[in-house]
Amino acid sequence: MCELFVFSPFNFIIESEVYVSHFAISMSRYDDISNQLSTLNIEEEENEAFVFEGEEEEVINKYELCLIGRFLTERSINVRAMKTKLADVWRPALGINIKEIQQGIFLFQFYHREDMKWVLRGGPWSFDSAMLILAEVPEGEEPLNVPLWYTNIWIHIFDLPTGLMTEGVGKQLGDFFGEFIEYDHKNNTSTWREFMRIKVRLDVRKSLKRKKKIIKRNGEEIIVSCKYERLGDFCFSCGILSHTERYCSKFLNQDTEVLQKEWGSWLRAPNRRNAGLVRSK
Repeated sequence: MCELFVFSPFNFIIESEVYVSHFAISMSRYDDISNQLSTLNIEEEENEAFVFEGEEEEVINKYELCLIGRFLTERSINVRAMKTKLADVWRPALGINIKEIQQGIFLFQFYHREDMKWVLRGGPWSFDSAMLILAEVPEGEEPLNVPLWYTNIWIHIFDLPTGLMTEGVGKQLGDFFGEFIEYDHKNNTSTWREFMRIKVRLDVRKSLKRKKKIIKRNGEEIIVSCKYERLGDFCFSCGILSHTERYCSKFLNQDTEVLQKEWGSWLRAPNRRNAGLVRSK
C-alpha cells in the first residue's frame, strides 16, 4: 500500500524558517569566535617586540643654553621692567632672550655658555625684592617639568671659636643650614675673622634657620648664628622665602598681638662689594 505524500506550502515555510534560524545562529556564533580570534591575534601582534635596526635620531638638547626660573613672590611682576633690569645687570656678551612661557615662569635663553654660567654663579638675584629661583634644563626634559624649589646662597656663620673656623666644620654647619656647596677660603686672609662664609643650597619651602648649638670637645656649649647674603623678601612670622606676612597663613590665623616674630631683617648679611651686582665688560 503506497503512502500518500501531501505537499503543504505551510510545512515548507515552517521548515525553511527553522533552517534559516539555525543558520543565522550558527553564523552568529561563527562571527563571535572569529572576532575573539581576531582580537587575540591583534593583542599578540601588539605585544610582540619591534626591534629597530636603523640608526636612532640623535637627541639634541635645545635648552642647553637656557635657564628656567620664577620669582618668590605672590605679587605681580612688571615683566617689561624685569627684563630690562636683568639684561642691564647681567650684560651677557652675546645677548639674552627672556620669555614668559607660563604665568610666573620664565625661560632665559643665552647665546654663550659662559654668560649662563656667570649668572648661575653670581646668584641669588632679585627683582623688586623678590628672589629669582633659577635652574638648568636637563637634557630631554621639558622646562615646565623642572622643579623650582632650590637656590644657592652664601651665608655667614658668627660666634665660632678660632679653632673651629675650618672647612670640615663648615661642611657640617652647611648641611644643617641647607646643603653644603662651597667653603670660602678667601675669607680666611685676615688675622681675625668675624665670621665663616660658606655657600649652601636652600629649599625655599622650608623656614630659614637662624642658629645652631654646637658642643666643643671639652663639653663647652656654643650657640652660633647665621646671616644670609642678598636675601630677598621673606616672612618674619614663619621664615618662608616665598611670601611676606601679608600672605602668611600663620600670621593671618593668629592674634597678631600675641604672635611673636622669630625672624627679622637681622638675618640679612651686609652687602659685599664683590657680590656680582655689577660686572665689568
